[in-house]
Parts: sequence; C-alpha cells; structure tokens
Amino acid sequence: MNFNYITFLFIFTIFSATAQQNVQFSDYKLNISSFNPAFAGFYDGSILLIHRTQFAGFSGAPESKNLNVNIPLSMNMGMGLNVMSEKLGVTEELTITGDYSYTLFFDDLTMFTFGLKGGFSSLNVDYSRLDLQDDGDLNFANNTTNKIVPQIGIGFMFNTSNWFIGISTPNFIKESFNSTIEGFTATAQPHLYFTTGYKTQLSDELLFKPSILAKYVNAAPLAIDFALNFELMEKFRFGTSYRWDSAVTAIVGVNFLKDFQAGYAYDHNLNSLGKFAPSSHQFYLKYTFKANEKLRRECGSCSFTNSTKNIGF
Repeated sequence: MNFNYITFLFIFTIFSATAQQNVQFSDYKLNISSFNPAFAGFYDGSILLIHRTQFAGFSGAPESKNLNVNIPLSMNMGMGLNVMSEKLGVTEELTITGDYSYTLFFDDLTMFTFGLKGGFSSLNVDYSRLDLQDDGDLNFANNTTNKIVPQIGIGFMFNTSNWFIGISTPNFIKESFNSTIEGFTATAQPHLYFTTGYKTQLSDELLFKPSILAKYVNAAPLAIDFALNFELMEKFRFGTSYRWDSAVTAIVGVNFLKDFQAGYAYDHNLNSLGKFAPSSHQFYLKYTFKANEKLRRECGSCSFTNSTKNIGF
C-alpha cells in the first residue's frame, strides 16, 4: 500500500514529537514482562499473542504484534521471550528480547524479584511505499535496511498476597534514527515504567483488581493508565481503563478449553487524532501451562494472577 507524502509527514511528525514511544498496549496487564523482566516466568508458564491496531481507519497508523512467552525455571527463577513487531507508515521495527528473573522470599507470599532483559531491535524504512509526485526526489533516495540496535533493560517487583509494585526500564540504550528527509530526526529515549496493583474479593465469585501504569520518557508527556479490572466466576474478565488525556478503554476476556483465554480491548481516542481516527482495537489469545509444583514459586494469591485458574491480569 502506498502512502502519500502529506500522510507520511503527518505520521512522521507524530513519530518525532513523541520521542518514538515504545509500543503501547491497551490491556497492559497481559504482558507486563514486555516492559518489566521481573515478571518473566513468575508463576505458571504461558504463551500469549497480541494484535493491536491504533487509530483505526488512518492510513499508515501504528500496528503492533507481540509474542510473549513466560517459563518458570525453579522456585526462584523464571525466564521469558518477547517478540515485538510494529509498523508505522513506511517504518517497520522488530524487537526480540530474552528475560530472566530471580526472586528473594521474605515469607511464602512476600517476595522481591529483579529481572534482566537483553536482545536487539531491527529498523527498516522503505520510502518506495510513498506515493511521490517526483520519483527522483533525492530526499527519499536512501532507505534504512535492518538497522540493528542492542536492547538492555532491568526491572524490579515487590509482591504481597494482595498487592504488587514494580519499576523498570526495558532498554537503557538511546537509539537515533536520522531520516534522509531534511529537518526530520527521531530518537528513541530510554523509558521508565512504574506499575502497581491491588486485589480484593468483592464476593465469592467476583474479584476486583485496580491498577496503575505510568510511563516516563524524556521530551514526551507522562503517560498514565488507570485500570479497573474484574474477574467473575474464575472464568470471565472485564474492566475499563483511562489513559490520561488520550483514551478510554473497555476490556473483556474469557477462559475456554480449560487452558486457553481470549479477549478484546476497545480504545476510544480522546486526543486530537480522535476526530480522524476515533478507535483502536486489541485482540489476544493466551495458552497457560501449569508448572511442576517443584518449580513453581509459591504465590498463593498474587495480585496479578490467580493461582488456581488461568485467568490473570
């Protein structure tokens, strides 16, 4: 699909002005290990697939995919794999990282965990996808092909029986992207994430799990998500969230075939792009496999997962 020049400049302006923000997901509690490696393989193993389309209906808008794998290794250790793909206009970026986590126990249900993340990202920019009036414009003569940048990150998490708090940066390395278009430069700055959540039982069949995610990056607005999530009958999940000055989100999910979970999140955009592309959509499919009891970290009622069922967020 070709993009016209004006559309590309508009997208690229957004891309530059936001300091090349990391991939954003509506239902962020599904794949916390993607930005905090301390959550990698913390409890039962899982394989998660997420597909998100942002600013639906706007040509060249962000499209993101995530393969998220978590595997417990022992009572103290876990590992994970994250494969992230993002398309934005004529740019495509693939990020592959591996995670390792280690837990220190204060008692059976009070733990401190730290994690390490390492990998790489590959950036491609293909100007031939632009619908240019002047095919000989030298500003668009040089594509970017497989520009490799290392990724190194760290994360921490403290967990009790009904509350958790985490802080992380998934990549310390500052990445620069210099376009051949005069006057345009985009830089990926290190991101700092803070997340916390609480779990309380409202009835025998209903759990309430509020949470907050804050993301800070230099030269970009502070992004904060406030989420109100519920679990019903250990089978259904639903909730809503508000991203400060950006979007409101509705979330649903269901367990099926014992070990599978699927769900959907709908964003209604409140920012300036909302009048042109009012919605974003996210779909996910998750498979959970129980860890051997000798390998499982005893976390009877962690704030972000249910120890007896596969539902967890």
